[in-house]
Amino acid sequence: MMINPIVSANQSVTSSRMKTTFILLCFLLCSISFVLYSRTTLNWTFLHTFVTNGLMPITYRLNSSRFDLTINHTDNRNQIKKPLLPPSQNRRFAIFGCSIHVFVQAYTYYTPITAASWQRIGYEVIVLFVGDFKKPNVLNHRLNLSRNYLKRIGAHIVDVQCNESYAVKISQLVRVFAGFLPDSIVQDEDNILTGDSDLMPLKAGEYKPTAGTDGFIFNAFCCGSFQRKQKSYRMFPMGHIFLQKKIWRAMVMESKQRAELLSKVDKPTQELLSENAPLSFETITLYARHEFQQVYDQRMDKGDAAWYMDQILCSMLLIDYRERHPTFNVSERGRIDRLDRAFGIGAWDRTNFDQYGDAHLVHDEVLQQGNWKIFTKLLKALFNDTMVTLFNDYYKQYMIIDQIPASTQPQRG
Repeated sequence: MMINPIVSANQSVTSSRMKTTFILLCFLLCSISFVLYSRTTLNWTFLHTFVTNGLMPITYRLNSSRFDLTINHTDNRNQIKKPLLPPSQNRRFAIFGCSIHVFVQAYTYYTPITAASWQRIGYEVIVLFVGDFKKPNVLNHRLNLSRNYLKRIGAHIVDVQCNESYAVKISQLVRVFAGFLPDSIVQDEDNILTGDSDLMPLKAGEYKPTAGTDGFIFNAFCCGSFQRKQKSYRMFPMGHIFLQKKIWRAMVMESKQRAELLSKVDKPTQELLSENAPLSFETITLYARHEFQQVYDQRMDKGDAAWYMDQILCSMLLIDYRERHPTFNVSERGRIDRLDRAFGIGAWDRTNFDQYGDAHLVHDEVLQQGNWKIFTKLLKALFNDTMVTLFNDYYKQYMIIDQIPASTQPQRG
């Protein structure tokens, strides 16, 4: 039988290569064994570098698509953190809360308009809707419309479940616990500014952080002082305080209130006192009921003791935190003229709003057709034609949609 010389030669070459490979592997195994048994300590970093540098290029070339897929699915907490920026250079979020049960419709009606006004000056927006979402048809046509327009302009929506009787007070207090907002929306290094749904920024320069500081308090000298826990505190307004998310959380975590609670609550409740506590009715209630006791649970009317719980608690937490951290630098600023609803709708009937830094918006009278027409003068001074048209469409739908029978409305928006 004839043997193909080419096949024979190939087999010979292959056999020779296999022998060479086997000898090299044996040599490598012997070398590693020698190192392991002849030295009391092994430079594991060197060994890891050798294996990684030697084998990873082969792995990457053979299976690069799998390598890339693994990178994309790595948990963010295990990734190398980006260099920290000064607070003034990180993202900025404005947050405000609304009860879904509130009688004054303007609070929810204004949410997309106020959100757009913050976006206009460089802020992202988080709107916190608070109430009993388990009640049937609680999100009526108008609420769903407002929520849909918020989504349309790119605002974030967070729903906080609670009993209807607590909705207004939680919608105010929830801002104090901004440090517990989900990481999927806002990161620790990001800045959070507290606001109200009926308080609109006009001049961008009034809301820029001061370089070299850790935050600012807007209209810081407005509200006098109060006595609590045998100590005098200045009262700061909730509109506005600008701090990093991690500071909002640290103010709570390092607080006297939390220290007092830790000494008396049971182990399951302590989870609500951890830095991973949810932004929930239970978390807020734990702190607020401890601090204000029976006032927290009483009926709240505008101007009474319960009405100021958010300002009092926030002022206490911030002042105590500043005392513990002397190098923590928050600038305190005043404000220029405010266009206030107390002036009446006639004050809005103008084409120039340059003298004003912000606007405290009129309430449900804005829904009257003539008053809306006047209000659009402010919108035209702030926004381009596309946005003005968007809000005019929003107004028209808002006025019509309430006539749709309740049985046809969707449950969530």
